[in-house]
Amino acid sequence: MSQPNESKNCSLRDVDELMRTVQLAVHIPTFLLGLLLNVVAIRRFRTFLKKRWPEYAATSIYMINLAVFDLLLVLSLPFKVALGHVKDPLQSLCTFVECLYFISMYGSVFTICFISLDRFLAIRYPILVSHCRSPRKIFGICFTIWVLVWVGSIPIYNFHGKVEKGYTCFHNMSDDTWSAKVFFPLEVFGFLLPMGIMGFCSFRSIHILVGRLDHSQDWGQQRACIWTIASSLAVFVVSFLPIHLGFFLQFLVRNGFIVECRAKWNISLFLQLSMCLSNINCCLDVFCYYFVIKEFRTGIMALQRSGGQLALWDTMTTRG
Repeated sequence: MSQPNESKNCSLRDVDELMRTVQLAVHIPTFLLGLLLNVVAIRRFRTFLKKRWPEYAATSIYMINLAVFDLLLVLSLPFKVALGHVKDPLQSLCTFVECLYFISMYGSVFTICFISLDRFLAIRYPILVSHCRSPRKIFGICFTIWVLVWVGSIPIYNFHGKVEKGYTCFHNMSDDTWSAKVFFPLEVFGFLLPMGIMGFCSFRSIHILVGRLDHSQDWGQQRACIWTIASSLAVFVVSFLPIHLGFFLQFLVRNGFIVECRAKWNISLFLQLSMCLSNINCCLDVFCYYFVIKEFRTGIMALQRSGGQLALWDTMTTRG
């Protein structure tokens, strides 16, 4: 989403050439690893969903939804790399790949936000939430997320405006794309609001769990949950904060607030690099899947030993 358009005194072509090489080095292993790990994650959570529906339904549905979004992002990467080397590609194909890429990214953001909120409510109000949460309602939330991201992708169809000769996918965005009426809703509702909700829910959840460490026999599970929440928040911020900061800086460039050529060069490089590295998030999510599955197994083993009822730990070990 850089501005490779050139003026007489400021060319950004060398940035794009450099990033084509970087993308090959990053996207190829990301594609191979992300494809394998996310397919395995979907299969594993489907198993929990089938065999232990009441206890782990909420977490499994959310995790499958997140893995599907990650998988869509992974599948878009080869097309993103290939089309980046093609001048004047088929516009419909270019638009489809751009939609797939941004839908998967913001679908992951919203899914993670709802997971964090769901977990906080389950920790803060366990009895109340246990009566309100059902597979049907969780499916409804995931369906709503899909509707939101698809509707929110409508501006993508006008990314390039009137197509000029020499354009490439994810570049040459029209001035309307960088207008305030498009940019600020995307930045606020697509990132700042979800990050605020996730940050609040994660810190409150950690605060509550830390207060319970000395008063619970399940301190091992609670401490593992705290680490899962903290690491998930860190991964979210590292993955999505730089790219949205890059969007903001590029907004300033496209609207004439930043005009110095060297600054434009640095911003273009930063934005493209942050977009490239943010894709690694689809592989980093697998670490969260691992911890959640590990907690599932711990709960199952505890149930088998005690013969009692499963505790509602699924929401507390969910990715935040």
